[in-house]
Amino acid sequence: MNRTALLSIAALLPFVAVSRAAADDGRFEFGSYGRMNAASDLTGRTGRSANIVDHGSRLDLDSYAELELRREDRMDETTTMRVVTTIALLPPFFHFDGKASDVLAVRNLYAAVTLDRLSVWAGSRMVRGDDAYLLNWWPLDNQNTLGGGAVYTLPRGEGDTVFQLHGGLQRIDDPSTYGTVPSLVRAGLGATQVVTLDRPRAIQTFKVTHFYRNGGDRKPFSDDAAGAKVTLYGEVHEIAAGVAKDVNRQDITSYPSDTGWMLGAQASLWKGVRDTYAAVWVRYAHGLATVDPLATSQVFALDRTTGNANEALVAAAGNWESGDFGVLFAGYGRRVRRDANVSTSWNNFDEGAVIVRPQWWFHKKAGLSVEAALEHRRYAMLDQATDDVVKASQLRLGSQLYATPWGPGSFKRPQVGLVYQATMRDTGARGLYPIDDVFSQRGLTHYAGVFAEWWFNSSSYP
Repeated sequence: MNRTALLSIAALLPFVAVSRAAADDGRFEFGSYGRMNAASDLTGRTGRSANIVDHGSRLDLDSYAELELRREDRMDETTTMRVVTTIALLPPFFHFDGKASDVLAVRNLYAAVTLDRLSVWAGSRMVRGDDAYLLNWWPLDNQNTLGGGAVYTLPRGEGDTVFQLHGGLQRIDDPSTYGTVPSLVRAGLGATQVVTLDRPRAIQTFKVTHFYRNGGDRKPFSDDAAGAKVTLYGEVHEIAAGVAKDVNRQDITSYPSDTGWMLGAQASLWKGVRDTYAAVWVRYAHGLATVDPLATSQVFALDRTTGNANEALVAAAGNWESGDFGVLFAGYGRRVRRDANVSTSWNNFDEGAVIVRPQWWFHKKAGLSVEAALEHRRYAMLDQATDDVVKASQLRLGSQLYATPWGPGSFKRPQVGLVYQATMRDTGARGLYPIDDVFSQRGLTHYAGVFAEWWFNSSSYP
């Protein structure tokens, strides 16, 4: 190597040192959540989910996974930045459709900057609170919009309280929210598609959480790891008016603006040892807030709005662990009145589910769980055969035998093992399915196979 080359390398060394020092203040992180099931119904068919309520047993859920890559940087003692990308992999995978075109979905794609106790973010983000694990459900706050938000945390000595605000947009590809028509171009020949209907739903959320835990002179708990919290939460939903044009039928459909709101609360208590906790949620929603933003738009009033639709909910979940044993539990009751101005409607129903899962870790790296789930739904409709309201119930009994390499614990993952579930449905539950569906023909069905579930280093599943 000649002298000129050596001098050039020497001149670059300070910049290399600076670059390495800067890189030490930042890092890339990889995280993931996933569940994979391969099951049979023991008659030659593929095992499939058999819930008759919106939030039931998760033992037979479809496979699903998320891959997350994020960049974490610390500029100084009070300034940090996080850029998060989370891609979801949705079934059916190519093993069951023969096409290498697995569906991808962007769940997170945002940047967040924290300045001392204030954090601001913008982009696509899953805005979530606590879940009821056995129900695979976030009973209070669970939004995924394109927007932004802010989080401000009071010092523990001044209240131990967190304030969260979020606002964003969400739109689905539905004739009532998005439409195009061909339009002649002004220069040249031909036509191009022009957007004539564009009605995204605007969603704003606010959340205040106050924590109770040991700190300073406050000693409400015997263990510093224990604690409690109370959360107040609300949402406001709006969608603008618009006109849908159908060039084939030569007609137009006018859609008025619509609004809705939701208020809810949560109380949680945790022991701080072995993930033992209990949580309770309540919420009430009205109007547009009763309709899932990712669901096809529904009309419940004559003026093509959601009208006086309303929904009330109570839910609870928790976990207890001691020694080689643990018990997960969850349940909810829900009253839905979407056609609130009529006495009979398939859109008006009551539903609920209760699930209990005892677990025994018979080895430091293996466990056995059994699960019992009761699901019930009751519609505001008369059954012509019985002259009684339409109602459906089913009992589901299941078990998992699994390896748990991180040791005993209800929330230790990964788990890999065998799964079995039997579903016993009554006449009403069979009546919820089309005549030719095997669930309509069978009072007892099975689900048996292998499963895997994991989560690690994910910003959405701490």
